[in-house]
Amino acid sequence: MSELEATDSETYIKEWFVDILHQFPHVDFSFKTVNSTFKPDSISYREAVFFLCSLPVIWCVIFLLLTSCCLCLQCIRKPPQKTDKSTCLRVSLFIIIFLSIGILTPGFYGNEQTSKGVGKFVEAVKDTNETITEAVDTLGTLNDLAKSISERSVLALENVIRQYTNESVRTSLESLTNDITEAAKKARGDVASIRLATPNITLYYIVQDTTDYEFYRWIGTVVALCFTLGVLLLILIAIWQKSKCIVMLSIFIGFLTLLVIWGSAGFYLGGTVAGADLCYDPDLFVENVTSQKVDRAIVKAYIECPLGSTDPDMFSQNIKMARDAVTQANNTLYKIKAIVKPFNIPQLMEPMRRVAEELEYCSGNITVLAEDLDCREIHKNYIQAVQGICNTSMLGLVFILLCLPVSGLMFILTMCLLPRFWRLIGKKRGYRPVDDADPFCPRPPPYNGIGRQEPL
Repeated sequence: MSELEATDSETYIKEWFVDILHQFPHVDFSFKTVNSTFKPDSISYREAVFFLCSLPVIWCVIFLLLTSCCLCLQCIRKPPQKTDKSTCLRVSLFIIIFLSIGILTPGFYGNEQTSKGVGKFVEAVKDTNETITEAVDTLGTLNDLAKSISERSVLALENVIRQYTNESVRTSLESLTNDITEAAKKARGDVASIRLATPNITLYYIVQDTTDYEFYRWIGTVVALCFTLGVLLLILIAIWQKSKCIVMLSIFIGFLTLLVIWGSAGFYLGGTVAGADLCYDPDLFVENVTSQKVDRAIVKAYIECPLGSTDPDMFSQNIKMARDAVTQANNTLYKIKAIVKPFNIPQLMEPMRRVAEELEYCSGNITVLAEDLDCREIHKNYIQAVQGICNTSMLGLVFILLCLPVSGLMFILTMCLLPRFWRLIGKKRGYRPVDDADPFCPRPPPYNGIGRQEPL
């Protein structure tokens, strides 16, 4: 991968439809304009989103009332004495229904695209949660190691030194062991500073909630689209068979289908506009949410992660000081080994080996901690999460949002024509003209002998 491609893959670029949706008027229930900044905790902002959700539903209810009135008028009108031709209306209905079926196709594509974007978001959050968990565990391990060195291992080394060395050597060795203790305490303090700045944060609840909500959204959309498709096929059969009963059944089920379509359209209208508000400036929202637990400067450093940087400055300094303290303790231990070597004291081997081993573990854990706190990995996961929601999923939501209203309008047109079609396919009334010259036409009985008196 080239450097330009790598740079582009780690940068979030807003889609053009995000700007358009973000500019939608946000009005609360008191018809006052609301700021379009994504603030789900704000009551007025939530009212604005619910207001958008209610618009398609209100439109659907008004249409259903008008259609019900028209249907009642069709039922109470005097039936025609002669059936009109319904071929033209039948062909029109066929065309409308086939177009409606075709319009539903982008809805299925958009549903899968939305699910794909949410999957990317969940994977990125999982990776970030694992990184944070590993960093917290490493901090705990470092704290325990530093505590063990300063409070137990060095103390055991000092006890052996007091027993097997003379006064002059003991004084110099105790000074060196104090240096190791102070270095361990300093490293522990640096680790504690990092741990204080990064409390036990878990993102698992985000993964769990997102997975659950996405499952219900996906299955609900599939059911709504399949239900609409099934009703369209039922109407198609009714028109093909010219069955008055099936047409009437289709009309009543069609009313329910309109509620499903426009209710789903309202849900996606509010959700897509809210998603566009989030995607217009996702960094600001993440900073506002996480700043309640983590310092805003640290969050900003991970979100931006300028080219060439690794850790946030505060973490880099603490990690460097902790590594220097461990290096200093190792150097001091080497000096102790050099001083006690001529005395050949076997009892010192085990305490010094234990201190050396723990210092080695400290050095390795500091390296692991530096890798876990590297802003580049978390920044890459953050960009992947934002791109999954704001590029992939938002594109799918736009497809669904375009599909549902257009499908609803086509269904409205169908529902307007079906009552008329139902009227035209009624039973024919009146008398059919009869051809008297038809030899197969039944003849009336002879009337010539009726009323004549037979002779006695």
